Amino acid sequence: MKTQSPPVNRPWNLEGWGLRWKVSAVLVIPLTVAMVLGGLRVQDELSKAVNFSSAAKQVADVPAIVDLGTAFGTASAGFAANTMMPEDLQAVDAGIAKVTAAADNPDLSAPVADQLRRSLASIKSLRDQFKPGGTVPATLADDTTAVRSDLTRVIDEIVAPIDDPAVLAEHTRLVGAWSSQRRLADQVSGAVLLLKNPTAPLTHLISASGAELAMIDTLARSFPLEDTKINALREGVQKRTDMIDAAVGGQLPLMELRTSLLKSVAIYGSLIKESSDAITATVTQRADETRSAAIRDAAIVLATLLAAIVLGLLVARSLIRPIRRLRFGALQVANEDLPDAIERIKVGDSSAVTDFEPIPVHTTEDIGQLARAVDDMHGQALKLAGEQAHLRLQIGDMFETLARRSKSLVDQQLGLIENLEFEEKDPKRLESLFRLDHLAARMRRNGDNLLILSGNRVRRAQSAPVQLGDTVRAAMSEVENYQRVQVGSTPHGALSGAVATDVVHLLAELLDNSLRASPPDSKVKITFARAVDGGALLEIVDCGIGIPEGDLAVINDRLASGGEVSPETARHMGLFVVSRLAARHGITVRLRRTFETARDQGVTASVHIPDSLLVSPLEMGHTGPIPRVDTAGMQLVDTAGMQRVDTAGLPQVTVVRSDEMPPLVTETARPAPAPAPNPPGVLPQRTPGATGLPQRVPGAAVPAPLPPTPAPAQQAPAQQVPSATPPPSAPLPPVSAPAGQGFGGFGSAQPVRTESADVDSPPATRHRYRTNAAKTASFFQARPNATASQDVTTTGTPIFSGMVTDWLTDPITSDGPAKREWTSAADQGWTAAHRASEAPVEARTESGLPQRTPGHRLVPGGVDTADRATARPRLRDPEAVRDNLSRHQKGIREGRAASMAERTSIGGDR
Repeated sequence: MKTQSPPVNRPWNLEGWGLRWKVSAVLVIPLTVAMVLGGLRVQDELSKAVNFSSAAKQVADVPAIVDLGTAFGTASAGFAANTMMPEDLQAVDAGIAKVTAAADNPDLSAPVADQLRRSLASIKSLRDQFKPGGTVPATLADDTTAVRSDLTRVIDEIVAPIDDPAVLAEHTRLVGAWSSQRRLADQVSGAVLLLKNPTAPLTHLISASGAELAMIDTLARSFPLEDTKINALREGVQKRTDMIDAAVGGQLPLMELRTSLLKSVAIYGSLIKESSDAITATVTQRADETRSAAIRDAAIVLATLLAAIVLGLLVARSLIRPIRRLRFGALQVANEDLPDAIERIKVGDSSAVTDFEPIPVHTTEDIGQLARAVDDMHGQALKLAGEQAHLRLQIGDMFETLARRSKSLVDQQLGLIENLEFEEKDPKRLESLFRLDHLAARMRRNGDNLLILSGNRVRRAQSAPVQLGDTVRAAMSEVENYQRVQVGSTPHGALSGAVATDVVHLLAELLDNSLRASPPDSKVKITFARAVDGGALLEIVDCGIGIPEGDLAVINDRLASGGEVSPETARHMGLFVVSRLAARHGITVRLRRTFETARDQGVTASVHIPDSLLVSPLEMGHTGPIPRVDTAGMQLVDTAGMQRVDTAGLPQVTVVRSDEMPPLVTETARPAPAPAPNPPGVLPQRTPGATGLPQRVPGAAVPAPLPPTPAPAQQAPAQQVPSATPPPSAPLPPVSAPAGQGFGGFGSAQPVRTESADVDSPPATRHRYRTNAAKTASFFQARPNATASQDVTTTGTPIFSGMVTDWLTDPITSDGPAKREWTSAADQGWTAAHRASEAPVEARTESGLPQRTPGHRLVPGGVDTADRATARPRLRDPEAVRDNLSRHQKGIREGRAASMAERTSIGGDR
């Protein structure tokens, strides 16, 4: 998958918002708009309610203003006609008091209040003139009209802000009735003039009646048709008009005129009263209605918003929950289910391909279809993993087939090489055969690596337990430059056959890596220790250039994970094999630095073998202890005429055996009676023929016939049989042989057939590294290296030729004399060594342990002081070191270039 850098998450980028934020935005925006609109509606209703409530408080003063205007008109008309009554003045005074209080109403606007105060001032000034018997001013009628006009404007300003049709209709009625009443007042004034001067013209009365009739027609528009009061007013005007027409040229009936006028005045009063009261009641009702409407609208808006919020939450929940389940299910499939199913498929569980839990979204809409698509991808991935596992199994089978064929051919090759080794007499050719044997063993190990790579176990027969020391030596036999390996003391215990084979393979890979990664002149040490849990701890220590800390951590992780097949497996086959073998048996392998501060830090490989894999010596099923061989009368080999072979390249192995550990025996060996033990500090003497090797007469170049009787029934382990002291420059290791296979002295490592071996019976089941002891044993015998072989003559010395012939001759099938004398001038050295070993210990430590003097028990003449004094330390040529490093760096560059070219060619082919 092509990886891209994630985009920068900006707040205004809607695509980067989470699902919850997106759904919230979808819900919040319309809900906010609805809340704003609903709030505006409620606010409008509340504003109307407040306005109507304020208008109701203002309109409450309209009846008082109307009453004041009516009372003032009545008083003014009575004063002009000299018919004013005290009650008229009292009504004016009461009206003035009410309107004065209304002018102080805080709900009135400032202009209305000022206008009302000016009207009150005019009314008060005229009221002071209304006195019985007083002079009527000529402008009384005009002043009265002006006052009533001011009061009308005040009412108009009070009612004008009220935006309600019913209030406006009542206001129109009120103004119309009041205007008509003023025209009626003009008629009253004309009638008063006629009473005073009957000969006065009737023009004023006639014009007033016409004006009233016109105002009544205007007023009738605000009332229903055929309204009784409007009809009564029209009839009164018509009756008065008829009176005036009948009185032309004659006397006007004043009493009937007065009655008609009073009747009209009463009707106008009732109309004005009803209109003013209707305005007040209507405004108060509208205030209550708008208040109730505001409360109702607020409740409706809140309920609608709540319903919208609940519905939005339900819809959002129906969207978010399936998507969340889909997301969690997809993540679980990617992070847990699919890897677990792939691991099950890798181990062979075919049910994992079809047995998987679908994502818990079972709807049929878009999200459900997306969940089914994820399930389909999950199934396809499992199907592909199954096909890949099947393909991997086929490839593993192919590797296994090729590896087993190769191993079969290598085993045949090893058999042929071993036969040639037994038959070869030339040391140089024998050395070449040994090298071929070693290469074939490495090829066999490579075949085992291929089997492990294919995931199959190496087919091995059941075998007896193997000592830890034998396991280490078997691992050494499979690596190159085994001479550089130093083995420390081996702990007690053994491994079962199947486990031992894999441990040998594991140790061989670690040894091979340490030898390749360390300088050619350095040593690789193998140390042993007993772990806290009772297991064994083996450490392989080298002094190479080391590994960086980060790479060590990666390698340790791979070792702990058990190995995973990857493109790097072929390059790091050893690491893969070690991790697989360690994971197979529960063995822990860790790498660490040998030195933390040195230039060449080196690497130490720690191998922890758990106690469950170890077999104690008591559980190995021995038939009995093997007694030590009495070698008190042993004769030494005459080495006077024998060339000394340089063994500096051989491994310096020191194996410490405890006296409590029982010796190893074969399954068919019979115990022999144990001779008397040697006294402490005395070296055992070897008896001629005790080793089972054919005896040779000094000077004979060919082997003598073998004795008719076979060798003794049982041989002691090599660590209990001392060999001749080698030269100081190349001490030969006392290597312990496998069970039932004893090694002769002087580095001899050829197998000896026991007396109890039945030729006709089938061979006992043995470990792979014990079925052919000649191969393993021959690996640790003294071999001539390339330098030493140049000093040896082509024909060889007679003694060496005879020894090689005897070594490669089967003592059972060969014929020869029963015993041959085998002596040499070196017997004097063995005698001197015997005397040196008998020297008593004179000094002891505080704890009672013997304290030896260095060099006190050296064989006289064994150390050449002159040669040691003249010996020079070995110096490394700087040019040679530089050349080696240059070649190493060049190889790294060429390898990287080849790998890059290979990857480039593969990418181009694709």
